[in-house]
Amino acid sequence: MKNSRSSSEAPVIPDLELRGEIGRGAYGVVWLARTVTGVDRAVKIVRRDHFEREESFEREFEGIKRFEPISRSHPAFMQILHVGRNRGAGFYYYVMELADAAPGRPAGEYQPHTLTALTGRQVPPGEVAQLGAALAEALGHLHAKGLIHRDIKPANVIFVGQRPKLADIGMVAAPGQRSFVGTEGYVPLEGPGSVAADIFSLGKVLYELAMGRDRLDFPALPEQLPSAPEERRRFQQLNDVICRACAPAAGKRFHSAEEMAAALREVAADRPPRRKRPLAWIAAAVLAGASLTLFALTRSPPKPAAVPARAAATPVPMSATGSVKLISSPPGARIFVGDEPIGDTPHYIENAPVGPVSYQLALSGFRTIEL
Repeated sequence: MKNSRSSSEAPVIPDLELRGEIGRGAYGVVWLARTVTGVDRAVKIVRRDHFEREESFEREFEGIKRFEPISRSHPAFMQILHVGRNRGAGFYYYVMELADAAPGRPAGEYQPHTLTALTGRQVPPGEVAQLGAALAEALGHLHAKGLIHRDIKPANVIFVGQRPKLADIGMVAAPGQRSFVGTEGYVPLEGPGSVAADIFSLGKVLYELAMGRDRLDFPALPEQLPSAPEERRRFQQLNDVICRACAPAAGKRFHSAEEMAAALREVAADRPPRRKRPLAWIAAAVLAGASLTLFALTRSPPKPAAVPARAAATPVPMSATGSVKLISSPPGARIFVGDEPIGDTPHYIENAPVGPVSYQLALSGFRTIEL
């Protein structure tokens, strides 16, 4: 196996033959290597001269030392098999299991298979939820050990034996570490270095897969939503999870990666979210020139007000319009007309066509209703 990129700057690593670069991270270069027993591995080399300060370099080294034994404690972690250091040459390195070869590459040329291969197209919601649950579980395990990833993105999720794993673990650190790492669009406004920030980053990764859009487009939906009612319901549930994970305010996100994993498992299993409460409602037709309100309430609805007989009986031209206001309790329900989202409650619609109208209201924690 060879790599399409080679370098004349390969350092000397005991008992390893470095065969070419296969990736670059924030602070280091990943090489394809072969052991003396003929086994292919990945080796990341992190150099001191890539850091402005000695303290930052040492802090990253301490992080990888802490993670090395943890890496073999969860199946969704990239396993670190050895950590070494060359003080004279000014670098440390760690040896990892090798990712699967990316599909579609020429025979004999190696490139790691990462989640980037799935971006740019819509992945079915069930598959996204299943993959996301595995990564969220791994993230929760990492957090429980007192470490934060800080740079979750598609390129840092690799496949080994066709299973997704969190990679570039050289980014791990203790919560609150102030060195700024991460990639634009995956880092929340408050910056990296916290459980909430890791959850935000994973949410953006799932957004790209589920919507087939760039993470900078969040929260825009795809042009085409699933047409089958069951699949559309699952898509809406997945979107609820993603929106909560990517909430601008850290306090509005999942409290833990384990909580996020549980929500994703519900979507993957195609089970309605727990603690669903029915939304009672009042529906009405739009009348020409009238302004009516649609309520979505948690309690029994009041009786709808009677429509004046004159207004109901007056013939109106087909081109006439009215208006309607949609309110829910609690607010924030996503409103759909067919497959098209039109806003969140409370929402005022002008120039609605006269006649019967139909809306769907979807809100995380409640059963989707048709009005």
